[in-house]
Amino acid sequence: MEPSIEIQTTQNDLKAQGHTPLTKEELLALISGNTVIGDYEYSGHRIYRTFMNPNGEMEAKNDWGSHEFGKWQVEDDGCLSVTWDGYWEDWTAAAFKVDGEIKFYNIENGTWQTTFNTIMPGEQSLDV
Repeated sequence: MEPSIEIQTTQNDLKAQGHTPLTKEELLALISGNTVIGDYEYSGHRIYRTFMNPNGEMEAKNDWGSHEFGKWQVEDDGCLSVTWDGYWEDWTAAAFKVDGEIKFYNIENGTWQTTFNTIMPGEQSLDV
């Protein structure tokens, strides 16, 4: 799978193209209780699967074989906050639905954080 977005794109670029961040209700309706497949950049292009339990817990695996647990919540402003129990990176990012994907941009610097390429209903296999 190729990266779904050029990592040079910023949140301001999307806003200039007329995209608006998802609301808390919109993002919750898309991800809560579902399994997401996404990508990010870390020593090259990485792929992961995460189950977003409605109780705010999450479990994930990536294509390096790393397995992690953490907590997630959608803030009142619609930003997704992710906190991992181990060494994966914690972040808070604004969400934009673009071309059928959810693209997240870090609220601290406006740069691309990750993309949820696929949303599968319910709890699915985390094997990448």
